[in-house]
Amino acid sequence: MKHHGKIKIKHAVKVLKVSRSGFYEYMHRRPSKQQVEREVLSEKIKSVFHEHKGRYGAVRITKVLHNTGILTNTKRVGKLMHLMGLYAKGSRYKYKHYNRKGASLSRPNLINQIFKATAPNKVWLGDMTYIPTKEGTLYLAVNIDVFSRKIVGWSMSSRMQDKLVMDCFLQACGKEHPQPGLIVHTDQGSQYTSSRYQSILRQVGK
Repeated sequence: MKHHGKIKIKHAVKVLKVSRSGFYEYMHRRPSKQQVEREVLSEKIKSVFHEHKGRYGAVRITKVLHNTGILTNTKRVGKLMHLMGLYAKGSRYKYKHYNRKGASLSRPNLINQIFKATAPNKVWLGDMTYIPTKEGTLYLAVNIDVFSRKIVGWSMSSRMQDKLVMDCFLQACGKEHPQPGLIVHTDQGSQYTSSRYQSILRQVGK
């Protein structure tokens, strides 16, 4: 991403608790076959989860994937769902991993899967992914402007907490200076529905 050059490497590796060589390896390497497969599977899982309005857990999603020719197992699906913050409605597992820094609040879908905007900084999409390295997993959060398709903000950390998406959003706001009324569309993961993140959103848009 073009913003990388603005980060001091010595500060980045200190925050992420990785070596300089490990950081450069991540920045310049091509994704492995396993990583690509994992990302594709994650997108399939997310699609099935939202298609069934959050009612399907790992077992039922695995069955749906099998019916479409994607062979995987429930344990792997469950792990990827947890990494993406996806929990079936009524699942006790969600509360086991409750974000103790603030209650999670469900938010309405304001764009109804119609990803269009009439101008820049009207609608942003937010998402997270994870990048395995030899020294551990890194988590990446991004905000993308729907109109320009430009990455307006990003943040990376070795821990998947609400601070990751908060830092990403605040960076985007500092660069783009959106006007009140901005819509930020994300999934319903605990990082995005945390009270701290929602409080920041209310100061800028929705």
